[in-house]
Amino acid sequence: MGINSFAFLFIATSAICMLGSLRAEPLTEYLWKRRVVLSFSAAKSTPERISLLKQIEQYQCEFDDRQMVHIDLIAGSSDHQLLSRQFSVPNKEFNLVLLGKDGDVKLLTSQPSLANLLTLIDTMPMRQRELRIGSCP
Repeated sequence: MGINSFAFLFIATSAICMLGSLRAEPLTEYLWKRRVVLSFSAAKSTPERISLLKQIEQYQCEFDDRQMVHIDLIAGSSDHQLLSRQFSVPNKEFNLVLLGKDGDVKLLTSQPSLANLLTLIDTMPMRQRELRIGSCP
């Protein structure tokens, strides 16, 4: 391999690694530890946002048992802009993205249904293993 080929390979590999780390930077601490629910709202008063927050509060044990974390993003914040671009979130009043522990998008929806999220998570292979040690009554 010539010096130019090696230099190109090094630069290409470095660029891919940098993009991967930039992509996950705000969420790195959750990788392989938590499932992340990102909610993107136009305002704090968005009805879907309020509904989701109430559902999480009502079903906190089920939410925690599935090792989930909610990140509430309001339009205008830098994290909202960064993550909406990163996950190609449409520009709407409300959007929800579910990320698996592996960091991959499992669901993108405009519906704030925690029941749907819990059901989807329960079908995942990693969750099937966790069900043996669940802690909710």
